[in-house]
Amino acid sequence: MGVKIALIAGATLLVLALGLFITAMLWVRPPGGGDIQINRPSPSVEFPLASPLPTPSGTVAPSVKPSPAENGYVRREGVYTFLLAGSNEGLTDTLMVATLDTKAGTCHMLSIPRDTVVGSASRSIKKINGAYSQRSGIDEEDRGIPNLKQEIATLIGYQPEYAAVVDYRGFKRLIQAVDGVDFYVPIRMYVPAEGINLQKGQQHLNADEALQLVRFRVGANGAGYDDYGRMETQQKLLAAVGSKALSNWTKFPEYIDIAKENLKSDIDWGNLLWFADQVRKIGMDNVHFSTLPTQSVVHPAEINNGYYEMVLSEEALTMINDTINPFGIPIGEELVEHTKLTEK
Repeated sequence: MGVKIALIAGATLLVLALGLFITAMLWVRPPGGGDIQINRPSPSVEFPLASPLPTPSGTVAPSVKPSPAENGYVRREGVYTFLLAGSNEGLTDTLMVATLDTKAGTCHMLSIPRDTVVGSASRSIKKINGAYSQRSGIDEEDRGIPNLKQEIATLIGYQPEYAAVVDYRGFKRLIQAVDGVDFYVPIRMYVPAEGINLQKGQQHLNADEALQLVRFRVGANGAGYDDYGRMETQQKLLAAVGSKALSNWTKFPEYIDIAKENLKSDIDWGNLLWFADQVRKIGMDNVHFSTLPTQSVVHPAEINNGYYEMVLSEEALTMINDTINPFGIPIGEELVEHTKLTEK
C-alpha cells in the first residue's frame, strides 16, 4: 500500500511539475524589436557660475564623435535596454541603466548618481532623483516612469525601452526569498536614529540588515562614504543577490509574486520572464557595473543652492559608448544635454 501511495504521489507531482512548466513556457516570450527612442535635445542649458569649477583629477578622455549616420541610430540585434530604480518615499535614490546583449552574452549596468543635475527639468531642485515623483509642470500621462525615462535620456542620449521601479518593501521581500545574502560590509555603519547598526566584515545579512546597508551613507560619528562609495556597495550587493536568486530557478514563482506586488514597470510579464532567463543563461560573472562620471558642485546659487553632481561630458560619453550604447554607431554629443556651469 505504501509503495502504491508513493507512486501516486510521485505521479501527481510529475503532472503538476509538467503543468507548471507548460504554463511557464506559454508565458515566456521574447519582446518585439522596436526602435529605441533617441533624445532630442532642447537648446543648451547653461548656468553662470560665480567662481570657476575645480579642475577634475585624472586625464579626460577624448570626446567620442559619432560615425556618419547613414542608417541612423539603429539598435543592434539582440540588444535590450532597461532603466532600474529603487524608490523611497517617491525619490529614486538608486538609478541604473542596463543594456542586455543576448548575442554577446553580456549585461552592462551604469549607475546614475542621485544628485545628477538635469538642467531641462521643470522643477526647482533639478536632481535626477526627483524626476519620478514630479507632479507639477508636466502632463499626467508623462508622470512617473515616462518622465524619469525622458530625463535619463538627456544624460545618456536615449530612452531605455523598459523601466522598473521597486520600493524598499519589495527589496526586503526579495532578500527574504533568497534566505539572506553573504556579504562583506566595507565599513562600520551606525546611525541609531535610523535603525542602522552593522559591523564591518563578512557576514550573512537578513532583509532588515541588507536594507540598512543600502540606505547607509554617513554614520552618527561622521564616518562614512560619499555617493560613489554608496553606489559601489549597492552594485556589489545587487550582484550578490542576483547571483543567489538566479541560482535557484525553482523560486521564480515567488519572485514573480514579489514583483507583481512591489514593482511598477512597463515590462510585459511574459517578456520579464524571458529577460530573467536570458540573464540566468549569461550568469552574473558577465554582468558588469560602472558609474556615470560626474563632478561635485556645492551650493551653486544658479541651481537652487544645493549639492549637485555635474556630468563630465567627454568622460561620460566614452563610458556610455563602452558600456550601455545599444546602437551600431557611437552616441554623439548632439544627443545629450549635459548641464554646464560657465564662469560669469
